[in-house]
Amino acid sequence: VLNSLASRRISEPGAIRPTTTMPVIWTQEDHANRYSDNFLTGYGSDQEPLRVVVGDDRLLAGVTIIDAPDFDSVVDRHRQIATDLLAVADVVVFVTSAQRYADAVPWEFLSKARDRSVPILFVANRIPADAGDLVADYQRLLTDHGFVIAERFFEVAEQSIDDSTGALPKSAVFSLRAQLEVMALEAGRKSVLGASIRGAIDELAVRSRQLESAVQAERVDNDRLRRVAIEAYDRQISELSRSIGAGELIRREVVGRWQEFVGTGEFVKAIGEGVARVSAWMRRFAGGRRPLNRVRDDARFELRDVLVRRADLAAAAAASAWELDPAGRELLSGRSLWRHAETTEEQAEQAIEDWLVGLSELIAEAGESKKRSATVASYSVNTVAVVLILAVFLQTGGLTGAEVGVAAGAAAAQQKLLEHLFGSAAARSLIETSRERLEEIGGNVLLADGTRFTELIAAHSTNLPAEGAIAASFERVREEEEAWHGV
Repeated sequence: VLNSLASRRISEPGAIRPTTTMPVIWTQEDHANRYSDNFLTGYGSDQEPLRVVVGDDRLLAGVTIIDAPDFDSVVDRHRQIATDLLAVADVVVFVTSAQRYADAVPWEFLSKARDRSVPILFVANRIPADAGDLVADYQRLLTDHGFVIAERFFEVAEQSIDDSTGALPKSAVFSLRAQLEVMALEAGRKSVLGASIRGAIDELAVRSRQLESAVQAERVDNDRLRRVAIEAYDRQISELSRSIGAGELIRREVVGRWQEFVGTGEFVKAIGEGVARVSAWMRRFAGGRRPLNRVRDDARFELRDVLVRRADLAAAAAASAWELDPAGRELLSGRSLWRHAETTEEQAEQAIEDWLVGLSELIAEAGESKKRSATVASYSVNTVAVVLILAVFLQTGGLTGAEVGVAAGAAAAQQKLLEHLFGSAAARSLIETSRERLEEIGGNVLLADGTRFTELIAAHSTNLPAEGAIAASFERVREEEEAWHGV
């Protein structure tokens, strides 16, 4: 049809579809530079090729005609190109045949054009001589679908193509060309552009509202999923703080092992017999480097496991809640978020090690006076640090029966020793500060594990505009359109 309008070979015809695989543009030479690699955001580049054919046909004074790939092509990319061209077209010349006019896909394409109020010229191509009923049926379908066909419906009979031009005789498309020439005149162009722009604005109004609703819905989904994940981890952080304060991080077997290392009963007896006995007991205990290291390692491994277990509980709670939510289920698909992150165990161990090192710094600060510094040095900082570890964890909360007696005795022992070294107020402050730091580093490990959920939300979210920004942008477009009509 394009070749027939030009009476020359512009686009290559063929019997086997698809024949047009890229946009073919017939335009005046003065307009050819418009179709560079900036056309339709990239067409004209090596990745998105197009073909430009220049001419001096009088029709081109008012229009440029683009032959598009089939919108119902078997090639996905061809359909995308046709859709892109429709988005910027001011007139659509819709060509179909007697065999294909009733297909479902053409009606979807035509509906998109109608939504934009783009004038459509309907060409029934390759119509056999005895196909009057088919043409009438096609026209009826168009009318039933709400399309205007008066002066916009053109029949092209089945006939031979000139091999040199790839075109039909001029008479075959005379009426179609005449209509395009009318549209190409200044008055026709203004009418077409006015209808096209108004249609585009109306469609933009609908799409803006849809986009605004979609943005709001996504924001609500994001906030809901983010809140669920944060709450799951906050619960475990709160539970960690409670269990530290209640002394529930260790159980009977650990208390018993520490009692064995420390010698709780002997130490309590030493306290009752005076400072000299305490000093003797401490020096003997400090000389046992292996038990000291065992206690320190037990504390590190126990705390690491506690943090990892808490991360598992938080992750499972967050993932379970997401699985019940359509948006969350989509994000969970193919991802393993039900347990702690791969790096969490290592981060937990490093955090605990940093906390243990920090205990030595706290001890040094608490023993600033020369007398206390010398006393701490005589027992070794490592020994005092182990005692502080036990004082942080040995509470009677959560224990019952015989466990209470064991834990209470051990707790009293550590408390008495720290008071002996630093004084009552300083000992209490040292224990409390150590607990607070432990709660902080434990919370940080859990929060770091939970960032997987919030980062996943961010990675799969659009760059959401500010509230009302879409509506404001549309209003500016409408104002520009009204100003253009005023001119």
